[in-house]
Amino acid sequence: MSTRTASIALTVLLLAAALCPRATGHAQAPMFNLLTATEAVAAIQPDAATAEPADLDDGEAPGEGQARDPLASDMADGLWTRGFIQHRIVHFTFDDGPRPSTTRPILDTLDQYGIKATFFVVGRQLAGRHHAEERALVREMAARGHTIGSHTWDHSNLTQLSDEQIQMQIDLSEDAFMQTFGERPWLFRPPYGARDRRVDHILAENHYTEVLWNVSGWDTLTRDPDEMLTQFQAQLDRQERHPRGPGGIILVHDTHEHTVEALPMMIEALRGRNCELLDQPGEELWDIVDDPRIFYSARGNRDPRMAPSVQLDEETIAARQAIVRAQAETYCR
Repeated sequence: MSTRTASIALTVLLLAAALCPRATGHAQAPMFNLLTATEAVAAIQPDAATAEPADLDDGEAPGEGQARDPLASDMADGLWTRGFIQHRIVHFTFDDGPRPSTTRPILDTLDQYGIKATFFVVGRQLAGRHHAEERALVREMAARGHTIGSHTWDHSNLTQLSDEQIQMQIDLSEDAFMQTFGERPWLFRPPYGARDRRVDHILAENHYTEVLWNVSGWDTLTRDPDEMLTQFQAQLDRQERHPRGPGGIILVHDTHEHTVEALPMMIEALRGRNCELLDQPGEELWDIVDDPRIFYSARGNRDPRMAPSVQLDEETIAARQAIVRAQAETYCR
């Protein structure tokens, strides 16, 4: 047993005790059933019969002469962001997976539209011999060009945990990533978006960049894909008037059947807006970017705080808009 695993074994009981339901009625329960200390240690041990190599590219040559890092090591140590940007630029993100029955069709839809997304996965869904299929699926995400971040070990509300228990959530999740990729992740989304200064500092000490959102797909509030679309359109309308800009980071979940159905409707809604804007001089079209890098701002020596609204230079916007307009000319005509 490694030193890291032994440390986890000694402290995981504290985590389990703290996460048990309390009588106050205020605590949000974890999404998944909790493990005992013995089960947690067993879960993070690689199983010789089911361990898979951490080959991220499935033998394919990396693009543009440089290997792509699906765990986004170049986005470590950033200011936390909600995705505010002074342009019609959005990025799709998915929480709570992987779940093969729903994650796989979502990946197929993204491929169909040529869109890359970021998936924030729950570490427990990758750990141990019983989750070999899920580990294979997140490696498939990477091979398809998507970015992958941590969504804690078991979807706990970090603001309700002690410092030691928050660190345990980080360590257990990182060990699950090590089983899957041979590397740790660098992007992090706290469940429920629940964060505070204490959580921010602990995540910063672990070199994470927190990625939150400012547009919701509403898939935890309704099971109706049409209602999801209505609410998505309403939020885009509100973002158009937002002082920090119209664009942002979109949150949906790759664990719902209704999200599988709604996702192409949401993408078509963005395309429809572009078709309306295409012949309007001076109007930016909606640009779906491949990763959250455009929202990244290095933290440096500063305390954790929210990243400022992004303002791109004219040359960068012109180059991006030329590509988006060429694409819109194809699907709008």
